[in-house]
Amino acid sequence: MSQTPPESTHTDTRGEDGGRQAARTGRRTATLAAETRAPGTARINRTVLTVLGLLLAAAGAAGLATALGLFGRRMSDQPVLGPAVEDFVAANRWFWPVVAVAAGLLALLCLWWLLLQARSNRVSRVRLATDPRRGNTDLTARALTNAVTGEIEGYHGVTRAAAHLSGTSAAPKLSLTAALDGRVGPGEIHRRITAEAIPHARQALGTDQLPTRLELQLPRAQRRDVR
Repeated sequence: MSQTPPESTHTDTRGEDGGRQAARTGRRTATLAAETRAPGTARINRTVLTVLGLLLAAAGAAGLATALGLFGRRMSDQPVLGPAVEDFVAANRWFWPVVAVAAGLLALLCLWWLLLQARSNRVSRVRLATDPRRGNTDLTARALTNAVTGEIEGYHGVTRAAAHLSGTSAAPKLSLTAALDGRVGPGEIHRRITAEAIPHARQALGTDQLPTRLELQLPRAQRRDVR
């Protein structure tokens, strides 16, 4: 039989090629940041937000300088939309149609940007070999991750495991999550995964380079066997 004391702990472990490890343990639940956004999407976000921020900062600085009279008292006393603007709009009937088209294009651009956020960096297939005459040899990501999680779930002390591949089909990265039941220390589980499961995955892909992100989840309460 077993007893479950009211104590909770959580350990996060990162590993790359089975080499580096960082663990945090405490009563507060700690989780590794999700890694699901495509690199291209992240680059576009940085570019768009940087340009938009610079434009807004420039517009705000120009408005503040005008209000303070740095461009002359005459400029600071004028309204934002003066009579010249009103006369221009009234004299050109094409103005509002152009504004409507520009607003529609901006809306489509915003919609494209929102849809872009849903793009994942996960890959569904991994390129094993390329032969111009015989064709390409691919391995489905599901076949590899199922094999890896099946092996890890067979370890004593592991209740469930999850895995996915990200990056590119030619240079995949493996993300692993293993939930522990507390009967085996996380150090031992980490050792087995980095010494057995990850090398098996590299062997299946025919490569010695497979960057791996490993997260170990401890139970909210440690199990203690009572005989």
